[in-house]
Amino acid sequence: MAEIVLKPELIKGLQKVLVDYEPENEDPILAAQYLSAVVGSIVATSGIPEKDQNDILSQLIDFIKYVYEEQRKAGTSSSGPEASTNPQSAPDSFGKWTPK
Repeated sequence: MAEIVLKPELIKGLQKVLVDYEPENEDPILAAQYLSAVVGSIVATSGIPEKDQNDILSQLIDFIKYVYEEQRKAGTSSSGPEASTNPQSAPDSFGKWTPK
């Protein structure tokens, strides 16, 4: 799997698409729910054997937790309270994910 580079521009672009689709997606938790639903739908309709889908989904959930923890660490090590809530002030996140 290719390296994943998560930049603020990508996050902002995805949020814009979600808000354009449904204005209530200004709420970041609702937007996250939409993104989670998309991930679940992609895995379910991927054509991957069903016996492997749960493993892949578990790995994706672990990856989400990893990115979450890294972003929280980046937010707490930055100066000021705004740094932890503004994704544009956080450093780029990156990681490599490969299905086991």
